[in-house]
Amino acid sequence: MIAATALVAGTLAPALAVMRDAMAASRESARRQLLANYAVQSLEQNAGGTMQNWTTGTTSGNFAADGHPAIRYVLTRSDDPIDGGIDNRLMHVQVAVFDDVNGNASRDANETAVRFRTKVAKLLTYQNEPN
Repeated sequence: MIAATALVAGTLAPALAVMRDAMAASRESARRQLLANYAVQSLEQNAGGTMQNWTTGTTSGNFAADGHPAIRYVLTRSDDPIDGGIDNRLMHVQVAVFDDVNGNASRDANETAVRFRTKVAKLLTYQNEPN
């Protein structure tokens, strides 16, 4: 009986540690997927507006309206060749979405982040579309 108990205890402890690590990895994966979904959403929304009004600049905010105030974004639109655009012809749109763990509204090196980017051409068909 003692040997059986020792055997169960000896195998159960490592199994629980593996389970704990797997659950932590699952939570991290789900959080990264949420950040990626928000990044794609932000990029698509802003690329559409950029196609019509060709506005450069940087915007930032969070997703508090969706119940995630700690998830923040920084979106940059530029047609400068240094940033990968072509002046008044091709816009480089980039978004970084990050988990602002410490609440300082800026991305720190230890905070999880996801970045996506795209290019938008300046075409009359986009500009003539109704809003």
